[in-house]
Amino acid sequence: MRSVVGGLVLVAMLALAGCVEGERLPTLPPTPSSTPIFSSEEEALAAAEEAYAAYLEMSNLIANEGGAQPDRIAPFVTAAQLPDELASSRNYSDNNLHSVGATQITGLTLQQYLEAEDHAEVIVYACLDVTGARLIDASGTDVTPSGRAPQVTLEVTLQSNDSRSLLIADSQLWSNSDSCS
Repeated sequence: MRSVVGGLVLVAMLALAGCVEGERLPTLPPTPSSTPIFSSEEEALAAAEEAYAAYLEMSNLIANEGGAQPDRIAPFVTAAQLPDELASSRNYSDNNLHSVGATQITGLTLQQYLEAEDHAEVIVYACLDVTGARLIDASGTDVTPSGRAPQVTLEVTLQSNDSRSLLIADSQLWSNSDSCS
């Protein structure tokens, strides 16, 4: 008996639906599950340039101060990258070294930009001029290696954090000499 009543209710609903005139409601397009972090590769590169410049400024300051208070670099790097940064700073303090001057960015080139959900990864080639940075020992002697190249190219990976800012996640020496030409 229930299936007969259910069938009659269904038939009645279909009949009523066919009798109602009016405009159909428009179908709304699906809403994306997340908002893109960057609207273009150019915007991602600009954010990478800003993030790397802020990181390099703090890195230069820590090196100029002989590795003092190395945890100041933490806001500019991922948690996974922080131990490498702290070890680099310890090298200054353990060996009574400090730098004078600063490494300068001469160019950043976008290698790759990936975005998924609420996470972005930007990989760039960073061209750095190191001629303005000198390594000084405790006695004040310049111990900068004499054969050091004037320009260094790094492959830098930056990742977005919860606030959608980019942090340094990795930095490796890049051997392709054409990257900064």
